[in-house]
Amino acid sequence: MITPATPLQIGQMVVDGRLYKSATSETRASDDGFVTNDLLDFYRPMITAGTPLIVTGSLFVSRQGKSAGRQAGIDDDDKIAGLAQWAELAHSGRTKLIAQLNHGGRQIAKALPGERIVSASNIREPLYGSKPVPLRRDEIPAVVQSFAEAARRAVEAGMDGVQIHAAHGYLLSQFLTPHTNRRNDDYGGPLDNRARLLLEVLGAVRASVGDSYPILVKLNGTDDLPLRRAADTGELLQVARWLQDDGADAIEISRGHYESWPGMVQGNYRGFLVNSVTRGPLASSSRLRKSMIFAASPVVERVAGRLRPPVEGFNLGHAAEVAEALTIPVICVGGFHSKEGIGHAVGSGMVDAVSAARAFIADPFLYRNVVSTPNEHRPVCGYCNLCIASFSTTRIDCGSPDIRTLRDVMIRQDAGEPTATPD
Repeated sequence: MITPATPLQIGQMVVDGRLYKSATSETRASDDGFVTNDLLDFYRPMITAGTPLIVTGSLFVSRQGKSAGRQAGIDDDDKIAGLAQWAELAHSGRTKLIAQLNHGGRQIAKALPGERIVSASNIREPLYGSKPVPLRRDEIPAVVQSFAEAARRAVEAGMDGVQIHAAHGYLLSQFLTPHTNRRNDDYGGPLDNRARLLLEVLGAVRASVGDSYPILVKLNGTDDLPLRRAADTGELLQVARWLQDDGADAIEISRGHYESWPGMVQGNYRGFLVNSVTRGPLASSSRLRKSMIFAASPVVERVAGRLRPPVEGFNLGHAAEVAEALTIPVICVGGFHSKEGIGHAVGSGMVDAVSAARAFIADPFLYRNVVSTPNEHRPVCGYCNLCIASFSTTRIDCGSPDIRTLRDVMIRQDAGEPTATPD
């Protein structure tokens, strides 16, 4: 019987279990994208707990693609030394470390000096309010090459694989989605054109790293864009088939664009918009935009909580469709946190593995506490989503004081530090 502790082979890499840490925008790198001790300390307890595989937070492949403050980068050879420290830390606990390669596209609040916000077309991003310019045909090869060079750096840093981020409405996802791709050249229109950039990136990355190095892809199972021209699940399933045919070793299934909110994350939303504006990704918005968000937030947050309440495994249906059609491993992310939910997903054969992000922020020992040494007193994510609301300008952390306190006590205990201070 397959359990969350059963090893899984991804390409030529064997992973010790089937519950993984999905990518999180940690907002703990230096301002210019270098690995810091704060970033390493975020992952240290996950590694000591035996988490089999960790996907880094989104690593920008170029200055143009940097989508958040204090985001770690893989855009230049000067980043390799810090990334190597990260890999060395992971390997001290037998964790496989996968570098997530990404370009933010239009989901960037403010471009770096000398850069432009670009996308497939000039469709405004409604949350940030950013208006991109379409990538020119002659600029696309440089974007492809930036992913290939980033993958080379991951190899040189000793990372165990890469994940190409083609979900969540970032640049590669923007090309896949008709709503954000209105082009009339050979990168727009029919699905094979809209998938062209992603497949070119995969081909260039494979050429850069060789046949045996693991390449994963993160892909939407649904764009979750009601009343807009979304890529439907059938189209995304076909893209997954093409990715498999072209050499991808595994697919992680998620959902949505930023403008899919609240569908992309699901959960509870009290205070989400206010935090996003005051200390999160919308902090650089105009005064008028902030005022409008403040005014609308009580109603919008209440409606969001009713429309998309927390559900464990909310992407499992789409991921199971992909898994049935492919022979390479399929990983599902989306609200996993319990022994029962994780065990059902992998034990039933619906998917090959599951991943979690918010649950690991609440409990970095999640793998140990759920899979190897179950602990009923562990901190459990309440899906308040305040961790996500703070990324980009504030280091990401659990938004619940009670959960955060319990987690920090566990971290000190695991490190052998005192957990109480005498009066």
